[in-house]
Amino acid sequence: MPDAILMELAGDLPFEQKDIDELSTAVIEACTNAMEHGNGMEQERHVELHFHFGPDEIRVTVLDQGPGFDFRNWQPPDGLMRERGRGITIMREFTDELTYDHAPDGRFRVQLVKRRQRQD
Repeated sequence: MPDAILMELAGDLPFEQKDIDELSTAVIEACTNAMEHGNGMEQERHVELHFHFGPDEIRVTVLDQGPGFDFRNWQPPDGLMRERGRGITIMREFTDELTYDHAPDGRFRVQLVKRRQRQD
């Protein structure tokens, strides 16, 4: 569902479809991680999304109610053919900026940014 929202809202912006598709994939990964790892699939917990569309970048913020993790100690999984554990790698590859922190209200926050590739 977040990918459909992103596709609809970004459709008229001057971004290549490939870039929107990549960001969409990264947002799906971030939301899946927020629901599964952050909120522990607990239905009373919520995942919140914020979209910011600028002339040169799209920024998506994903907030969950979990404790978060120390991204500095994260290690990529061995082998890309593993069934699980590739989400962060995918998000890093498909975005221009990926940050993790805690929002002022204590929720865990992931921000994904895709910048427009200029055709000069």
